[in-house]
Amino acid sequence: MNADAELARLLVQLLRVVTPAVSDDARASTSQPSVSASEGRALVELLAARGIAQGELARLLGLEKSTVSRLAGGLEQKGWIRRGRDEGNQRYVRLYLTPAGSAIAARLLQGWQSRQARIIASLTDAERAGLAIGLGGLLRGLVAEGILGDAGADARAGRAEPPASTADPARADAPPAGRGLSAP
Repeated sequence: MNADAELARLLVQLLRVVTPAVSDDARASTSQPSVSASEGRALVELLAARGIAQGELARLLGLEKSTVSRLAGGLEQKGWIRRGRDEGNQRYVRLYLTPAGSAIAARLLQGWQSRQARIIASLTDAERAGLAIGLGGLLRGLVAEGILGDAGADARAGRAEPPASTADPARADAPPAGRGLSAP
């Protein structure tokens, strides 16, 4: 098998497992609520943002605004988010995590980071170096195709996941300090 065919096979294999793997950590315990992959991604983005406009969340997730509207409605019904007015501009409605949503998002993020650390630790130095170069090229290609859009900027800057330091469950209901309606 040539290198391009092998790369295509590996990419397809990776994409098949990524979405289910995202929500598996949430279902690891039967006492934990079920969280879909889309819900998990949205919760983690909201954890990092500490309040975000619905359109901005759509951009970060690479989803249509109408899809995010339905997603937000479901998260609100579960009691994981609330809608509130932006402190700086009352015309804007932002999405905020509730304390319950913050707890779930923090658990998901910790699970994802733990899984990522285990996977990376299993690679050789050469594999890690090759993966870093290859993923940089893959991100560049995804952005060029319009698949990632502006969301690829965080990954290109070395921020593939929201930093845990922005996760402050005590401020889950508070509007973001000094944050506008632009990307993080």
